[in-house]
Amino acid sequence: MYDIIVVGAGPAGLTAALYALRPNKKVLVFEAKAPGGQILNASKVENYPGIKCISGFDYANDLYNQVKDLGCEFKFETVIRIDENNVVYTNNPNNDDTYQAKAIILAVGVENRKLNIPGELELLGKGVSYCATCDGNFYKGREVAVVGGGNTALEDAVYLSNIASKVYVIHRRDEFRG
Repeated sequence: MYDIIVVGAGPAGLTAALYALRPNKKVLVFEAKAPGGQILNASKVENYPGIKCISGFDYANDLYNQVKDLGCEFKFETVIRIDENNVVYTNNPNNDDTYQAKAIILAVGVENRKLNIPGELELLGKGVSYCATCDGNFYKGREVAVVGGGNTALEDAVYLSNIASKVYVIHRRDEFRG
């Protein structure tokens, strides 16, 4: 039995694990992909307090190692179900084990909606971004485009209008939803 199971090893999940480990709690973190979450795709991170500039990969790696060095256990499996008794089940076909904890923290992050256009993935972090608040300052004084017509896209366009020289909103419909 674990004191705490954290589902997700992005910055939020790893930070939760860090604070649980410091008072000697037994912690297990599940991650379906690689530790770090979306920050892994950031070529530069300049908006974390106390860190002037670091690559997203280096930040994620440092945080992962810090948590691991404190004794955190990791399982690189996808959680498919959590029952009412805080029992966690994974999709690992070679593992019939279940995991139980006194508390479970869900830090599952988000998946950005991709456009699936040529060059999108290759240019991620090099001009293509999914977070105006996170990355807007990299486009200071430059022309930018925001794709979408919902609330988030329109709010991001307004936010970027104070940073970029010009903001285009690209939307596939004849009216906005936001």
